[in-house]
Amino acid sequence: MEIDDYISIPHKNDLELGKPLVMEFVRNRCPKMTSQVRAIFSRTGAYQRYKQFLAENSLLEEWYAFENARTKEALLEWCAVKGLVLEPESPLETDLS
Repeated sequence: MEIDDYISIPHKNDLELGKPLVMEFVRNRCPKMTSQVRAIFSRTGAYQRYKQFLAENSLLEEWYAFENARTKEALLEWCAVKGLVLEPESPLETDLS
């Protein structure tokens, strides 16, 4: 295969899956915590502190499910825009998502 046979998948920030996704989750799931989360993201190392904050508030698993679903949606939309046709998911792949 040649290098032209591959396409780079965009980084999560290119798909707006970084801080905008975090803020969407917080606005929808725990809006009273918005100022705390903004404070977390005002310094470096935010994601580690954010995940700790979620764990302390029993929201970490819900965040992971939300993040995974939004990531899948964004990647499927990106593929459609690029004209990429995906094969149906196998049962194994479905279990991993």
